[in-house]
Amino acid sequence: MTLGAWRSRTALTMVTALLAGVALSGCSAEPAAELTVLGSWTGEEEAEFTRVLDKFEAAFGIRTRYQGHRDVSQVLQVGIERGRPPDVAILPRLNDLQRYVNAGQLAPLKGDFTTDPAAAPQLIKLARKVGADGNPVGGELPYAVTVATHLKSVVWYDPAELAKLGENPPQTWEELVSQTQRIAGGQQTPWCLGMSAPPVSGWPGTDWIEDILLHDFGEDVYEQWTHGDLPWTSAQVKDAWETWGDLLRVAAGETARASLYTTFQMAGKGLFPREKPAEPSAKRGCHLDHQGSFVIRDYLEHLGRLAGQTSATSPVPSFTFFPTPPPVGQTGNSSLQEVSDDVAAMFRDTDPARKLMSYLASEQAQEARRAETRGGVAFSRRTTATEYQDPVTKAVAGRLRTGTLCWDGSDLLPAAMATAFERAVLVYLEAPERLDILLIELEKVRGALSKAEWMDLQCVPTA
Repeated sequence: MTLGAWRSRTALTMVTALLAGVALSGCSAEPAAELTVLGSWTGEEEAEFTRVLDKFEAAFGIRTRYQGHRDVSQVLQVGIERGRPPDVAILPRLNDLQRYVNAGQLAPLKGDFTTDPAAAPQLIKLARKVGADGNPVGGELPYAVTVATHLKSVVWYDPAELAKLGENPPQTWEELVSQTQRIAGGQQTPWCLGMSAPPVSGWPGTDWIEDILLHDFGEDVYEQWTHGDLPWTSAQVKDAWETWGDLLRVAAGETARASLYTTFQMAGKGLFPREKPAEPSAKRGCHLDHQGSFVIRDYLEHLGRLAGQTSATSPVPSFTFFPTPPPVGQTGNSSLQEVSDDVAAMFRDTDPARKLMSYLASEQAQEARRAETRGGVAFSRRTTATEYQDPVTKAVAGRLRTGTLCWDGSDLLPAAMATAFERAVLVYLEAPERLDILLIELEKVRGALSKAEWMDLQCVPTA
């Protein structure tokens, strides 16, 4: 799940006020040169994105009105039902995109940029409709532009702190388990673990299970699962859950249970305690954090506060990452990487909207995102490592240019399936002995969904 997807599924508030703003630009078939853009970004993220839109306005003379709301899916659905959708919406869940295409509520993209090889990595192409049997109806068309891509198959750590324990980044899964055991045996907390993100707590755990399933069994099995063709009771899916559970139990069961009441942001701050312990063996926060690259923002903001810096300044990162280690019995970095996307889709087919979509797919927009985003974490799949100055963002950008990228499974699953998955993670952490029952219940949810609700989106080679 993306950070935006977590935010977009919070309780619905202020819908009437937002729709009133949308209605101003949605009353005529071809409105004046003004666009309404709906997205989940608020606060500093909203300010950064609106500065990108300001550059679009300056270049094209088209005004934009950005509406930021955490529950994008609900606000968007109500707007569609009332005949007043925004011109463009930034969607954090790819399955929502498929649903709107199936319902004929989303306009395919047009223009020269849709056939430009340079823009191809950012375009999301889907069949015009998915039949009841799950098979596509009609050819594929471009329906969305990737605005930001987040790398998921990574573990974050503070090199200096890990070195104090005599540890190095693990190269295999066996080494990761052994390292976790040694850290826990030294009365330290190995993992920064936070599952709380009301009302959709649990998604940091689904990211873990998806990452393990992808690396242990490969993209073919992973795609079968995300397409709804692999049972939850299969040996592969069960093994992914147990592999994660075994790692956490090595770390200590109490840490796993405590994560139910800890947000992922608070958990990640454990990498950077305010008071550095006087002795290397002294108890500190935590040492390893499995989280998407969007967490760079949280780390930098926390480090800035510790250093007394303002939000306008970016501290030099004291953290880095290592890739998710290969499965038991294998060595070397895997070419498979889990990612999540925030994508822009066009809900009103007007000339101003088409111009904005073309702009968002351009290198100019990506350059604007890099310049305006704190920490330089606005990645697209065509981002090159040389475009970033600090080693952390450079390394993430480099990883996004290698191997095969597979989308976050929860973002591809139908909403009902994703919600059940997240809830099952929470129960599993509290009562791991119930795994078989949980998988049976998840399989019942899968069986109740029609094939048309699933998304058939393949992993993408970067080369």
